[in-house]
This record gives sequence, structure tokens and C-alpha cells, in this order.
Amino acid sequence: MNATIRAHNLIDLMQDLVSVLERENALLERPRSSDLTPLVEEKQALFKLYEDQIAAIAQEPDFAASLPDEINDRLKDLAYAFDDAMKVNRRKLEILTKSSQHIVDRIVEAAKSAAGQVPRYGRQGTVTEGRSAAPVAMNQEV
Repeated sequence: MNATIRAHNLIDLMQDLVSVLERENALLERPRSSDLTPLVEEKQALFKLYEDQIAAIAQEPDFAASLPDEINDRLKDLAYAFDDAMKVNRRKLEILTKSSQHIVDRIVEAAKSAAGQVPRYGRQGTVTEGRSAAPVAMNQEV
């Protein structure tokens, strides 16, 4: 495959990735969206293709030099858009993860404080009295 065709394929792929990241970022504004799962699967598939394309391009040391300036400029612009979308996506996912962990931590604390003195097995296999976490059911949907 010549460099120009490979560059156009990469441009199309990067446009798709930026679009998916922007859609995911919008969905992350309203968690628990049922549309998030298929979008994440699409993002994972696109990233796999992206990794394959980059690996193939890395085998062509003169790839960028063999392209016309307008294609190189388009690739640079898309690289900036891709980087911006990735930064926003990473921040939103980190916030969502921390928020979810905070909720789980509060549930654990509540379960510990609700637990009473119940018999349990100690480290040596003996029965001891002590605090034990109360059984708690939790909706695992985030």
C-alpha cells in the first residue's frame, strides 16, 4: 500500500476516533446511559485499528516525507483534535471512576457501622466475637 493511501486511511480512522471520543465525552455528562456500552466497544475496535495502522506506518521511515504537504497538515490537525478529545475523555473517566469509588467507600463505611457483634472465625480458626460487615446488596450499574 502506498503512503498516500495509507495516509488517507489513517485520516479516516482518526476522524472516526475523534467522533467516537466526542460522543463518549457527551455521554459521560449523563452517566448510566445505555448508549455508553456500544460506544465503548466501537472505541476499542477503532483503537485496535489505529494501533495496527501506526505499527504499519512505523515500518516506513520515509512515510511523512513522501506525503504532500496538505496531507501532512491534515494529519497534524487531526492529531491535535485527537489529543484534545483524548485529554477530555481521560479527565471525565478519571472523575467518573473517583466518584464511583467514593460512593463504594461510603457504602462500605455504612455497612461497617451497621454491623454488630457477631461470631466469626479468627486467624487461628477459633471463633471470636467482633465486628463484621453487614451483608449489603448494591446496584452495580454505574
